[in-house]
Amino acid sequence: MKRYFIGMDAHSRHSCFVVMNVKGQILHRKQIDTSEAEILGFVRSLEGTKALTFEESTLSQWLYLLLKDEVDELVVANPAAIARRGAAKTDFIDATELADLLRVGRLKSVFHTADDRMELRALISGYNDLVQEIVRTKNRFKALFARSALPSRGTGIYTDEARISELPSLARREVAKALFDQLELLESQRREVYWERFRKNRRRFSEISLLCTIPAFGIVRSNQVVGIVVTPERFSDKYHFFSYAMLVRHKQQSDGKQYGNKQAHGQVLLKSIFKSAAVSALRGGNAFRRKYDQMRATGTPDKAARNSVARALAATVLGVWKTGKKYDDHYREVKQRQNLRRQG
Repeated sequence: MKRYFIGMDAHSRHSCFVVMNVKGQILHRKQIDTSEAEILGFVRSLEGTKALTFEESTLSQWLYLLLKDEVDELVVANPAAIARRGAAKTDFIDATELADLLRVGRLKSVFHTADDRMELRALISGYNDLVQEIVRTKNRFKALFARSALPSRGTGIYTDEARISELPSLARREVAKALFDQLELLESQRREVYWERFRKNRRRFSEISLLCTIPAFGIVRSNQVVGIVVTPERFSDKYHFFSYAMLVRHKQQSDGKQYGNKQAHGQVLLKSIFKSAAVSALRGGNAFRRKYDQMRATGTPDKAARNSVARALAATVLGVWKTGKKYDDHYREVKQRQNLRRQG
């Protein structure tokens, strides 16, 4: 039976296909409209064993769901892991390179699945965009007071409309009123649309409720983690999860010599979640705060101790999710004592 390696360079209007055989010979080159009928028509016209790849993009999840049952192997390629040559670039060249890399097994895949939890990613993306807009609006509003040498510390300024009258000119007061109204609208959207959906997701997905038992992991962070990770079974151990969450750096070595380290490719949002969760966790009396205090008492710098707490939180999230057991605040101490007894 014939075996085909298909490279697809997908764009919103047109997509280019290049089909190779096992020897690397190009059998077909075709550009089609990016539509369900056109894509399925081309893929189904090839009779034999089919492996297909395309790069991660905004179209990836749609293409994955469309093609996962149409081919024998489907790889959503990580573009950051593809070494680009400084030569001419066209859609057909990109598709050819993808097909060839798929043929020799040199592609690194990006996780995709048909699981309903993947839909959480759209919700999370919208929420993050909204939060960024809220922050920008607050900064613009606060700047109006700073330019007029008026006190603007604290969060009360964003809810006290009477403060607008302190601004010295009509133009500034009008701009401030518009920003104040915009901020009220954005905050209402955050509460009534996103937080309400996050609460419903807690009832729909049991793991979200489970993660909410961990210090510093409320409704929002738990929804974000589940939406990004989807399933903890993707990671064989906590160290792979640390790398995916960009909480570790990889050493760069050559000829036995180390010449620095490099940030792992992963999810920037996960890194932000665990870093901010570490800050929140340190405000309470919990195992993470105790871990931080122990490290500081032995001379560990503040930044290193906080990073360690972020990794501890990531390990806890993975462990709680995999085991299906609620968070136990004394689990780490009990485990440490057991290990010491074994070593003794």
